[in-house]
Amino acid sequence: MIRTLYIDINNELKICESPYEMTSEPRLLWVDMSEPTLHENLLLSQFFHFHPLSIEDAVSVRQRPKYKEYDDYLFYVFHAIDLNTMKPEEIDVFINDILVVTYHKEHSEEVDKVWNMMIHKKDNSKASTSEIMFLTLDAIVDNYFPFVYELEDKVFSFEDRHSVDISTEVLIEETFDLREDLLLIRRTVLPMRDLVYRLLEGRIMALSKKQKIFLHHINDHLIKQVEMIESSREMTADIRDNYISLNSFKMNNIMKILTIYSVIFMPLTLLAGIYGMNFDVMPELHWKYGYLGVWIVMLVITFGMILYFRRKNWF
Repeated sequence: MIRTLYIDINNELKICESPYEMTSEPRLLWVDMSEPTLHENLLLSQFFHFHPLSIEDAVSVRQRPKYKEYDDYLFYVFHAIDLNTMKPEEIDVFINDILVVTYHKEHSEEVDKVWNMMIHKKDNSKASTSEIMFLTLDAIVDNYFPFVYELEDKVFSFEDRHSVDISTEVLIEETFDLREDLLLIRRTVLPMRDLVYRLLEGRIMALSKKQKIFLHHINDHLIKQVEMIESSREMTADIRDNYISLNSFKMNNIMKILTIYSVIFMPLTLLAGIYGMNFDVMPELHWKYGYLGVWIVMLVITFGMILYFRRKNWF
């Protein structure tokens, strides 16, 4: 689907489906290509005459967030996040002083939000292509927050799981799932932060004081999101290590108890083995108090070893 918004030299805003349908010379032209067909993709080369490499980046290959400078325009790749799957969605922007083209293979709520803002804008005289791009970037970054907050809440909820009757195996599995989600959103937010930082510090495009303030605002949001993600990852790593340590501690206790029982019964087994041999000449076998004596010896050995282990704080 293609939709076109343009402002003519009289600052009148007009909307049409295709840029071919414009009835006057635009001072500002925004063409939004959402879920475009193969035929609609031809607009990039036949009408706008964009460089084939930038068209290839937009149409064929999923790119990391980046920018590229061409002769008469700049090409940007932004990553939004799908509201349902948490997977990145690429939004490509072709921009110069009078033209901005947004290209995305999936429907974008962020672009829709900026589109509605431009339609209801009261003063079109100050509208610019950079404003459209920055508003789109801001909407994309702001939409990261619900996912980051949701993951952070899940991390904090693990503190309350100790009182729930749930196996360590299940908790560790949930922790690894949570870390996978954090890694997924981290792969989106970190490159976007790097891109915005380069926009601020580099000389890609001339920025006014107002635009720099706006871009600093976006950068601050990205920094906060990255810090929250890294903090959540560290907490999940601690949770994972704690549960693994707890599991190891339980196993060690079990092995210690079994070892103590084994050590106690070893001398008793030895005595039982000795007096279970079928020799005819064994003096103790014909002793009147032999059976009672063996029991006394075995009990003394048992309680003596238990007392020794208790003094060593083995249990």
